[in-house]
Amino acid sequence: MVKKIRASVPAKVILFGEHFVVYGKRALATAINRRLAVEVSSREKEGYHVKIENIPTFGLEMDLEHKKEGNIKALPYKDYDAVTKATAYVKESIVYLEERYGIGGEGVEIEIKSEIPLSAGLGSSAATCVATIAALKEYFGVSGDLEGIRNDAHHVEKAVQGAASPVDTAISTYGGYVLVEKGEVKRLHLPELDLIVGCIGSIPLSMDTKKASEMGLKTKRIVEEVKVRKESFKEIFDSIFDASDAITAQALNAIENCDFVKLGALMNINHGLLDAIGVVPRRLSELVKMSQGSGALGAKVTGAGGLDEMGSVGSVLVLPGESVDRIKATMEIAGAFVMDVKTGEEGLKVANTY
Repeated sequence: MVKKIRASVPAKVILFGEHFVVYGKRALATAINRRLAVEVSSREKEGYHVKIENIPTFGLEMDLEHKKEGNIKALPYKDYDAVTKATAYVKESIVYLEERYGIGGEGVEIEIKSEIPLSAGLGSSAATCVATIAALKEYFGVSGDLEGIRNDAHHVEKAVQGAASPVDTAISTYGGYVLVEKGEVKRLHLPELDLIVGCIGSIPLSMDTKKASEMGLKTKRIVEEVKVRKESFKEIFDSIFDASDAITAQALNAIENCDFVKLGALMNINHGLLDAIGVVPRRLSELVKMSQGSGALGAKVTGAGGLDEMGSVGSVLVLPGESVDRIKATMEIAGAFVMDVKTGEEGLKVANTY
């Protein structure tokens, strides 16, 4: 009987504080009812065989082989530079686990399937890290708790991106709501929200591998560009970042009190700050304005944002109020992939499926 471990995690939306949280400001995020799953099973040939259905690119299969010489572990992978960069999160997860926990030494099949739109600010990279690490740790019998998985996944995401907030990996692991404050991740119990997510430019099946590879590491590039701008305009950016921190605190109070008018207004303000630091491309900006004009209580970019030169790939988060159908129709006409989502989705699930 083939041993098989399945780990699944939710997508996320950042309600408030994206980008600013990387520099110690508060951020509020929630899991939504879209999931990614990683299945790990044994195979006869030594090494890792990775099958990725649609994260972070389409139809990709490759072998990641490792060698051991006595007690000295050689370089785990060969010819990795020839493999698409889109596999960076999977590759780095395996490297990290081998180095920290000494896993490996047998044939492993890794298969990834996802309901999460790609490079859209919905946490696909963190979901890949958390689910891959959780499945491999369970498969190799590495003991630990949820916080250990979250820490491992955050380490991997940071290694790939250069800088990464703990928000995405916390949501993928714990689900529900989390508040990140002064680097500490706090789980919260808040009312469920009905929201709309509109994705622009998610990666199509027909996209070539090189372009998909670049898109898979979009977040890293955007984070780096924000850092450069912040260093150039330090005093201005410090004020913007402080404003974001205050907005997150007020938004938390608005959700607790079900004050959706105030919540929507704060979303609009937060969007303006994201535009100011340069992460709102034209098409996402237009989608926000169209949603607001169609009666939304609030609308903002969620996640990393986007870049015009990369097709404005990203997502907009909308608090619809009473204008759900009108807003969805408007977003679809604008070319967005539109999803109704609910907040507070359950976090990591790990199961043995023999």
